[in-house]
Amino acid sequence: MSRLACLTLALSVSVACGGPSYQRGTDDPSLDEAAMSTGLDRADLEHAMDKWLAAFNASGFVSHLPSGPRTISVLEISNETSEHIGSALRPLITSVETKLVNGGTFDVVANDDVVKSAILTERTRGDMVDPETMSALGKELGVNYFVHGRVGDTTEKTKDARRVQYTLFLKVTEVSTRRTVFQEQIDITKQITG
Repeated sequence: MSRLACLTLALSVSVACGGPSYQRGTDDPSLDEAAMSTGLDRADLEHAMDKWLAAFNASGFVSHLPSGPRTISVLEISNETSEHIGSALRPLITSVETKLVNGGTFDVVANDDVVKSAILTERTRGDMVDPETMSALGKELGVNYFVHGRVGDTTEKTKDARRVQYTLFLKVTEVSTRRTVFQEQIDITKQITG
């Protein structure tokens, strides 16, 4: 083998070994297990949805639903944290919708249909939905119940660690009475050390 061929082979092996490595979660399910930041990841959202859905389905609200129309929609979940988790809240809304659709108890009006107006978007922020807007949306879209909420946090830091304790509140409000008919608190803690 010529000296140039050996040098080319050594260089290509060196580049191949030193470059980035890519993995697929379907090939290695453990990729989804480790936390990579103090933000909310898919495992956190799945934990939140599992806990909320179990409490929701076991609630007196669901077991004593009146007969007749049962239409529900998810408004917004507001980010009241010091973290940049807004991008995680959109999938959470869609996950809530998916669980409600697949549960079969309610007819679901998609969040996109509810907040398509810029004016309504400004008036439907998490827990701060004003009653008039909720009532107007309920009448316009035939929605009996809205799911909405907020997520807050407590952050602590030491020399070697930073811990973020998230508290997610998701509640269901009955449009006609404006009463909270179900509410659940989900706690999620993330920590980074080193």
